Amino acid sequence: MAAEFTLGKEERLKSSATIQNLLKKGETVSEYPFKLYWSISDPQQKYPARLAISVPKRKFKRAVDRNLIKRRIKESYRQNKSIIYDPLREKNTNIVMIILFLSDEFISFDSLDAGILKLLRKLANHLP
Repeated sequence: MAAEFTLGKEERLKSSATIQNLLKKGETVSEYPFKLYWSISDPQQKYPARLAISVPKRKFKRAVDRNLIKRRIKESYRQNKSIIYDPLREKNTNIVMIILFLSDEFISFDSLDAGILKLLRKLANHLP
């Protein structure tokens, strides 16, 4: 399915209230250099998972650098999201999540992709 490999506007999590709530009360899964907060979401949500990505300004001062890392994380997630979409669809469950980038330095796309893959597999194992 062609739509399976997209990452549209509706799949992105933008609500600051939801993000704050997620960071306070959400469950976590970690796989260096990432930490993922997630929680069960509204059953009326169009997609099984909605995502936000955060790269700290404290560690990467230049917006160009933060945006590059975010683009790489988004691309890796977009290619591998079926790892969590399939179990979510089977269980008829929706989630919201935020991925935090924890490293102090740039990481190659291959290492980043491997980390996202491990992170999504861990999340798939933790789903209810």
